[in-house]
Amino acid sequence: MTNIKFKITFIIFLFVFLNVLGQNTELGYTTENHKVYSEDKDEYILKITFPRNYSSDKEYKTLYYLDAYWLTEITLGSYTILDLCDYVEDVVFVGISLNGTQKEWNKQRDMDFTPSQFKNLGLLDDLKKSNLDNNIKITVKTGSGNQLNNESTGGANLFLDFLENQVIEFVEKQYPNLNKRRGLLGHSFGGLFGFYTLQNRPELFQDLLLISASLSWNSSELVVKENFSKLKESKSKIKLYHSYGDKEIKGIRTSNNGVNNILTELELENLNYKFEPVKNANHHSVLSRAIYDGLLYLYKN
Repeated sequence: MTNIKFKITFIIFLFVFLNVLGQNTELGYTTENHKVYSEDKDEYILKITFPRNYSSDKEYKTLYYLDAYWLTEITLGSYTILDLCDYVEDVVFVGISLNGTQKEWNKQRDMDFTPSQFKNLGLLDDLKKSNLDNNIKITVKTGSGNQLNNESTGGANLFLDFLENQVIEFVEKQYPNLNKRRGLLGHSFGGLFGFYTLQNRPELFQDLLLISASLSWNSSELVVKENFSKLKESKSKIKLYHSYGDKEIKGIRTSNNGVNNILTELELENLNYKFEPVKNANHHSVLSRAIYDGLLYLYKN
């Protein structure tokens, strides 16, 4: 994961010459960093990036993107290419990440993005059905070696409250013109959180870019038609770009296809939906193509 991450980041960085340290770039973009705190006193960094020729007198759509700790460069790089080609409208980006080490960031996202306490990743369900795994004990670790268990997962509802009542409230109070329309970008566990948000608070975000969502979580508990009842009843007009890499593990492919089947069957009038798996891409290489295509779908001029 680490090598792939840095290769992608370095390539995008060189290509667009972005600087996200709170300064103006040569291309005219500006990033401002802010700190916000959860009720548990966890410190998060918000990276707010403004488009060229930004004006406080103009309203802007805003895209909140998770995992800014390592997705900032590739997200802003993809947008910059589209923007310089005049393919997309002006958008303000708000990156969100715990302020800490890589291990601390990984540990926090395991808690923040998962909708329930860990039981399984849904990867051995076929084995369980065949009753062949009775004597198998499995330990699952993610990121920097953090173990998934009851104590380290299941905080999505609390993080959703934090996102709505502290992060968004702070941004829109600090910048009153950033309330035209909100978006959310999430990958992997972030994509799982994105679908959880769509199912439970569909009014909160109107533009969603969800990639390689870990929807096999706890035997694909979110991949149920009834879970989308609030979305079905919502009056909010929503756009959703949904993708994964066709070289990913079976659990990712099967669960994401399952959600696609549900949304297609529901034929929701309030949902403008595009499902586009990326060929010859895995869980990480999918990012460069899916983010680019997703931003174009959501914000095309």
